[in-house]
Order: sequence, then C-alpha cells, then structure tokens
Amino acid sequence: MLDVASLGEVLIDFTPSGSSDSGNARFEQNPGGAPANVLAALSKWGKQTAFIGKVGDDPFGRFLTDTLEACGIETTGVVRTDEASTTLAFVHLDESGDRTFSFVRNPGADRLLNETDVDYTIVEKSKIFHFGSISMTHEPASTATINAAIFAKASGAVVSFDPNLRIPLWNNLEHAREKIRIGLTYADVLKISEEELEFISGTNDLVRGSQYIRLHYGVRIVLVTRAEKGCYVRKGDIAFSVPGFPAEAVDTTGAGDAFWGGFLYQLLERDCRIDDLGEDELYAMAQFANAAGALATKRKGAIPAMPALTEIGEIMLTANSQTTQEKYRPQFHFSPSSGWLNDPNGLVYFEGEYHLFYQHYPDKNVWGPMHWGHAVSQDLVRWEHLPIAMSPDRNGMIFSGSAVVDWNDASGFFDGGHGLVAIFTHADTYPGTVYNEDNAYVIDGKRVAERPRQRQSLAFSKDKGRTWTMFEGNPVLADVEITDFRDPKVIWHDAGKQWVMVLVAGDHVRFYASVNLRDWTYTGEFGAGEGSHAGVWECPDLFELSVDGETGNAKWVLLVSIGDNPTYPEGSRTQYFIGHFDGRTFTSDLEPEEILWMDCGRDNYAGVTWSDVPEKDGRRLLIGWMSNWKYANQTPTAEWRSAMTIPRSLFLTRTAEGIRLVSMPIEELGELRGEPVSLPSGTVVSGERALSGLSGNCYEIEVEFAWEEDTAEFGLKVCLSDREETVIGYETASGFLYIDRTRSGESRFHEAFPCKHGAVVQSAGNRLKLRVFVDQSSVEVFAEDGLLVLTDLIFPDPSSNGVSLYSKGGDVQVSAFVYPLKSIYSRL
Repeated sequence: MLDVASLGEVLIDFTPSGSSDSGNARFEQNPGGAPANVLAALSKWGKQTAFIGKVGDDPFGRFLTDTLEACGIETTGVVRTDEASTTLAFVHLDESGDRTFSFVRNPGADRLLNETDVDYTIVEKSKIFHFGSISMTHEPASTATINAAIFAKASGAVVSFDPNLRIPLWNNLEHAREKIRIGLTYADVLKISEEELEFISGTNDLVRGSQYIRLHYGVRIVLVTRAEKGCYVRKGDIAFSVPGFPAEAVDTTGAGDAFWGGFLYQLLERDCRIDDLGEDELYAMAQFANAAGALATKRKGAIPAMPALTEIGEIMLTANSQTTQEKYRPQFHFSPSSGWLNDPNGLVYFEGEYHLFYQHYPDKNVWGPMHWGHAVSQDLVRWEHLPIAMSPDRNGMIFSGSAVVDWNDASGFFDGGHGLVAIFTHADTYPGTVYNEDNAYVIDGKRVAERPRQRQSLAFSKDKGRTWTMFEGNPVLADVEITDFRDPKVIWHDAGKQWVMVLVAGDHVRFYASVNLRDWTYTGEFGAGEGSHAGVWECPDLFELSVDGETGNAKWVLLVSIGDNPTYPEGSRTQYFIGHFDGRTFTSDLEPEEILWMDCGRDNYAGVTWSDVPEKDGRRLLIGWMSNWKYANQTPTAEWRSAMTIPRSLFLTRTAEGIRLVSMPIEELGELRGEPVSLPSGTVVSGERALSGLSGNCYEIEVEFAWEEDTAEFGLKVCLSDREETVIGYETASGFLYIDRTRSGESRFHEAFPCKHGAVVQSAGNRLKLRVFVDQSSVEVFAEDGLLVLTDLIFPDPSSNGVSLYSKGGDVQVSAFVYPLKSIYSRL
C-alpha cells in the first residue's frame, strides 16, 4: 500500500546563483515540479510515495529520475520520451526571496503524458492521490490527469488538488479557470493561494471565498495559503486562521509544496479520517504545515529545501516557547507580538470579525511614532495578528480614534456598497518651528516651546480592514485654538439620522455632527466644570444602555479617560458620566463634583467599546489598555510591552447610591476553562488555607465568602510564595475591597507601583462574591457581579504560583471554584 501517489510535472528549476565575472546571471540546476516536491517532503518524513509523469529521454530526464529514486520515491510510473525534452523552469527571485518563472515547455515532455502511460495500479493502491493544474494545460496530459483523478476518487483514495496557477503556461485565463474548476470537482482536500481563491471565487475575502469553494465543489478541507501570514482553514462550518512562522527567506520556490506535504503528512498520521477532524486537530495540522513551509524558504531550490521532521519540531517548539514561556507574557489577554502597545482603537465588528486596532510602535517597546496595529478575532478570545493598518504619513503620526461600518455609503467611498471608515487623530507639530540653541522654538517669529498639532482624519477599507486608503481631503476637522484636540469616537445617532463625533478638547469634550463622515459641524460641549480634572481628558466614548434591562428605560453613558498627573498616586484612569444625549450635546445626571470611576484598580485605561455589534447579540463590549501612564514605559518586559484587559460586557443597574455602570467578563472566556479545583460550600477558613492542585499562574477563581461579626478581614492571596504575594482583601468594618501588590514581585522600576488600593463595595449582608482572573502578570477582580472592578498589573516570579484563602479576627465560610485557563496560543 502506498501513502501518496502524485501525477504531473517533474522538471528542472534553474535558480539564481550569483553572476559571472562579466556580470551575466548564473543559474543552478535543481530538481523541482510541484507534485514531485510534495512527494519529496513526504518521503523524507518516512511515507511511501510514487510519482506518475513523463520526462525527456535526455540528461535532464535521467537526472530527475535519479533524484526521485534517491529521495525514496517510486519511479515505475515515470515514462521517458524522445518526442520532447524535459521541461525547464527559470526562477527569478526578488530581494525578499519571492519568485517568478520563465518556462521552456513548447512542448515539454510532461505535456505528452497519455492516458495509456498512467499506471492505474499505483493510483489504486494509494491512500492519497495528489495532482495540480499544470498537467491540465494541454492535451493529452489534461485528459490523463482528469481520468486518473476520477479513478482515484472511485477507488476510495483521498484526492488532493493544488491549482498552482502559472499564467504563462495557459493559452488563456478562461481555459485555466475551466480546468481548475474540473479539478475542484474531484478534490477532497485543497491547497489554494489567496490569488487563486479570488481567481476562482471572484472574491479576495477568505471567509466568503472558502465557503464558495466548499458549497460549489464539495471540497471537504480548504487551506488558503497566505505566505508569511500563515494560512486560513475551512472544514464545513469550522473556519479559522493559523499564523505563520518568521523566516529569513532565501528562496520561496518550494514553500507551498513543503506546506502541502506537511498537511498531507499530518492527514496520514490521522489515517485520513477527514470526517473526524475537529478544530484543534486541524489547527495543529496547519501549524505543522506552516512550519514546514517557512523552513523551506531558508534554502535554495525545491526538493533540496524540504526540511527534516526534527527541524519542524524545533521551530514549532521555539515559537510556542516565545508565547507560552516568555516571562510575564499573558496567556489569555491580547498582547503585541513585539514592540509597544497602548490605547485600543477602531473597535468594530464587521462580517464575522471583531477588529482590534491599537496604538503601536513596532520598532521599540516604548512609546514612539504611533501606528495602528491590527488584530481580528471571531470570539474576542483568540486573536489573529494582521499587518500594521496605518503608519505615520505626511500629516503626522496615527493617534487614537474609532471605526464604523458605513452601511449606506454615506461617505461615498464604496461605490454604493459598504465598508469600514476609520476616524482618527493625525498628530504632528505646527509648521515653521526651528530649533534654537537655548532649547526654545520659533513660531511666527515668537520664541515658544514647540506646539503639537492634532487634526482629525479619515481612512477607509474595502477589504474588511486588511488595507486602508487615506482620504485625499485629510484632515477633515481642525481647530488651531485647541492643542489637545484628539481621540474622536464616532457613532451613528439613529434618532437624528446623522453621525456624531465626540472628541476631547483639553479639559472637556466636544460634539460634532455629519451626514457624510467628511464634513463636520460643531453642536455642543460638556465637562469643563464636571467630574475629575486630575489630568488631561482623553479617549472618550458615548453609548446608550438600558437600566437593569428594562425596555423604555435607558441612559446615555459618557466615558472619559484621565491622563497621569504626578501629584496624584492613582495615575491615569477612566471616569464615566450617566445622563442624556439629545443628538447635539450631553447632559449629566450627576452633581458637578461627583466622580464615578469605571475601574478602581491601577491598570485599566482608555477603554472604549465595539461599534456595529449585531443587534441580536445585544451586548455593549469594552476593552481597555492594561497599564498606567505613570510607569507604562518602565514595566519589566523585554521584546514587547503592554497588553489589553479581558473584554467586558457593560450594563447599567440601580444601586442605593444611584444608577451605576457594571462590568463583567465576556462569557466566551469560559471556553478556556479546564477542570476546576473546588472547595465545597460552607468550608471554614481560619487563619490561612492553601488551595492545592493548581499549577501556573493562569486561572479564574469564583469565590463567595460569608463571615461572622467578629471577622475583621478576609480574602485571597495569589501568585504566592515565601517571597511574594498579591493580596485581594476585604475589610469588613469599612467594606473596603483592595489589592495589595507591595510584595507582588518585581516593582523596582517605579516607586508608585508597589501599593495597596481599592474602593468600598456594597455587599448583601455579610456575604461577598468575587470573580478573579490571574494571568501571569495581571489580576482582575470583579466584585458583586461587576459592581466594583479592580485591574492591576503584577510581575511575580513564575515560581510564585500558590493560591491561598485567609481570614483575620474570626472565621469565614467559603465556597470556591478555581478553573485553570488554557493559553490562547496552545492549540496543539
């Protein structure tokens, strides 16, 4: 029994090899041809393979046959002919290793493969039959290829197809499209590039394109290759992206074939049980394939470039180690692969994806020239990193902002269709400034400090946020009288049938209205004499929520973040106002001096909410930057710095003090839960009691306390060792819930970091309910169903991984469940 048989071309790849002394290009002879390359990889990894094809009765043909045999590939199906020469391909490489081809094939021996040349016993005894479209460019090879695929399908083999579109080899593109569609008809598993997907389906959208292939041709597994970005996988309704592996590419000629060989290898390891494959197995298979493809780019040629299994194992282990073992790297929070991250930006839901843009400096792990980083998720838990969305341009750096779906093409950017529009701050300095030796600047002849300039601009995307076009009319809103003029949040105000922008203007927010997203009119302002002014106002948000879910009873919520002020120990944080919005301005229900904080921890800043979440979902979803401007540039991480909070659902509820904003973790996080360690209801804790059975610092705790009158204090200690502890404590007399991170681990980077802080929480009688998330370098506490939230960074040694319950002054009864949480990076 054979594992894989492939039919098609085996040829000579002439790859660049420098230049002669006279400057002429040199080429090196290498064996190649996509169907043969796939077999070379599989044979190297111990699989039984056979090749069916035709070569010239010439030195090149004999070289190729000898090469296949040396690779362990059965060659009884290789036919020689003197009617044509062996096909030659000249490979041209650009600076990044990407290639183009020139072919000598008019005709080539592979084109002359006849149906009678095919040894059908090889096909019949193979578990997988693999073919491509190059053998279908001309007759008689086209008929021989199609009939072999039909025979393989009837024999019960898994049929594998790689379109491998090489446009110069086809007489015309319609002929190519017709033949590839025939191949798709018989395919069980398909490898297809992004360009080929668009060629066949008419769309470059991975979701729609792969669904089109599945529905129109019945392909059971579709893998869309995306070069260094990895691949996209679809099996039925299961669909997801798998990130690629970094590699310094020398020659990409064999990358796709190594990738496909890797996937077929994994399929064989699972006895070709396509129907039984779930998402986790498919992810592991695609990750292996990505690793094989990446490694193949590091050597010249195709067949000689196929990596060893040990190399694949090493690169996968290294990549997983970087994310699962890197010190302080969170395992279920979003963090950048490298570089700096701060405010979340452009949060929008569109066509099945949650978009997370963020302030990003890719070159260093400290704040610098701001870009918009970009990631997408289908569940708000596992994120796919995408290329940088926007970079600094002639108008300045890309500061914070928002994004909306322009469903009705109000902007005119989408030719009557719809797409994404980003509204953000371009940041630079006013022109005409020159440096003086005494550290002053000259503006219009006056010696002053250099003055920042902040203006609002637009960009739009027609491809689900993958690429962005700057609006030629940028900026669309400016005010020379205001320096801190930034962070626009745009919403659709249905009652007024207009777009509304809220942005900060130093010590207050301003409101603007537009019908086309391009032209904005000032309508009002709020806040100069209300709330906290402990720092500059930043990152506003505006949305409506019902109170306790009651129909017809809703309030508007205005979020405003407060920058750091050295005289205040809290640093940067986020306040909120509750009131009314009439389409022009906001009116608060609070007293001017009343201040409400969204989070009473130290490390939740610039939180904003997703726009365009489907109405049937019904949630108001928020994420924040999990750091503090007081020390954000000094936290002790290496290649990356900062992470986001876990996403949260927001609600309004009535309390004895008035209507308050409630935050709760999204329910999707429950998918990460493992088997819990539990304490049954009524367990008595006197003094301190350790919780055993846990390992690592990635977990969720659900705990409820009930205490007697003489109990003074109780709580939890997490990330615990004899040297370190983070205390989550509750003082019964005052109702003060706090986090104490004075002994939490590394804290020498800033004097304000080691501290004890918290707030008073309302509890029902002598009972307190907490939900706590710990993730390597953070702790998030949700008390009384989110009525009070504390979010803090901590930097414990990995060995400080204990958990205990404690009480002081009296006993406390406890019911607790501790769930280990799986890493979002570990899908194997």
